[in-house]
Amino acid sequence: MTRQAGLGLLTARTFDVLVVGGGVYGLTIAYDCAQRGLSAALIDRGDFGSGASFNHLRTLHGGLRYLQTLDIGRARESLRERRTFARIAPDAIRLQPFVLPLGHSLTRGTVAMRAGFALDRLVAFDRNQGLPPALRVPAGAVLSRSETVRRFPNLDTPGLTGAAMWHDYVSTESDRLTLSFGLAAVAHGAVLVNYVAATAPRRDGARVSGVHAADGPSGSALDIAARITINAAGAGVNGWTGATGADAIPLMKAMNLVTRREAGYVALGARSRSGRNLFQVPWRNRVLFGTWEADAGEHEAAVTEADVAAFIAEINQAFPSGELTRAGVTLVHRGLVPRHERIDDRIDGLITVAGTKYTTARAVAERVTNLVFKKLGREVVPCRTAAAPLPFKGSVDLMEAVRDEMVVTLADAVIRRTPMGALGCPDEAELTQAAATVGAGLGWSPERMQQEIADVRRFYSQM
Repeated sequence: MTRQAGLGLLTARTFDVLVVGGGVYGLTIAYDCAQRGLSAALIDRGDFGSGASFNHLRTLHGGLRYLQTLDIGRARESLRERRTFARIAPDAIRLQPFVLPLGHSLTRGTVAMRAGFALDRLVAFDRNQGLPPALRVPAGAVLSRSETVRRFPNLDTPGLTGAAMWHDYVSTESDRLTLSFGLAAVAHGAVLVNYVAATAPRRDGARVSGVHAADGPSGSALDIAARITINAAGAGVNGWTGATGADAIPLMKAMNLVTRREAGYVALGARSRSGRNLFQVPWRNRVLFGTWEADAGEHEAAVTEADVAAFIAEINQAFPSGELTRAGVTLVHRGLVPRHERIDDRIDGLITVAGTKYTTARAVAERVTNLVFKKLGREVVPCRTAAAPLPFKGSVDLMEAVRDEMVVTLADAVIRRTPMGALGCPDEAELTQAAATVGAGLGWSPERMQQEIADVRRFYSQM
């Protein structure tokens, strides 16, 4: 589907479901709805996957963290969804070892971690069911001090008593993985259009019956009708609904740093003085540090340079073996994310979805789609997204992306559709060639090409 064709289809009918927000949560909801036979549309004010779904740590967690608070339900869900990714997108992930140094502590020492891993073996008894050997997850273990120092000499510090070692997945082409849910939705008949902003709810009395929207490139007003509207707008979840009576979703600032540092083979954890568990994760042969979080006040939504400096200082305290400087950071992943997961359907015709975790987006989409069927008064069709393979392509050339994947800007092409800009801003020659290729496909003038190049540079300078 081309973007222009999608624009025409948005106003041609009343959809069963309209999803506002094209991050991983919105895309998985649109996919699940369409796969179960509902007529579905999705719009996003920017590009698909350009918000928090772009700015995350690239890890798919199996729920080990939830066992610290004995939250068995969330641990089981995370385990199931980690395993689901291995079934539906095996080429998009790889197995990643994690190591966390341990010291003298009742709650975070070797005894506590051994107990945690014993519980994990019970809770995650079926973690490898049906998985290929390359993606089977070993059980976690506690290494002795001597074994830790032998295998990881840089962890030899005073107070070290051993290390916890476990495995999770890392997404190798995370932006392509996110987009795969959108491509799957389109393959099942959904209408997806990027750069269309919802401006206000459409009303039928007290009921929400779709949205009033604006097409970004043309400025044209759009009136999109839907029986059920789903607000999955991520950072914009509180912005477009207006006076519907919906409670505001509390948001927090989150940040990860892509660095110039060459990565080893393990993801290394450490605890900072603030009590935050930080990790340096190998990704595309570079170290990715995360995750820093802070409350997002009403007037301080954006991550600031002061926030970046504070995070770097925290990293250097937690990982003292190598001094990280601002010059060593090539890309600041940052965004606003909901503080807590929420599915709210108290407003007639509107379901608000706040998602907090990439790993479990598909499971949340399944619950939301079940709710949609009930709201429509129809028998629930079984979900199949946990078993159907995703149309994942690890890489595509620029012209294919322009032709088939709704590229609107140069940033769409070099940052999210291809890995050109994954680790930092491409050089002048790469940007010039990419602008020429994309511009030829979209009919850009030389002046437009230069503006697009400048916009890409601005993207990195602002991050």
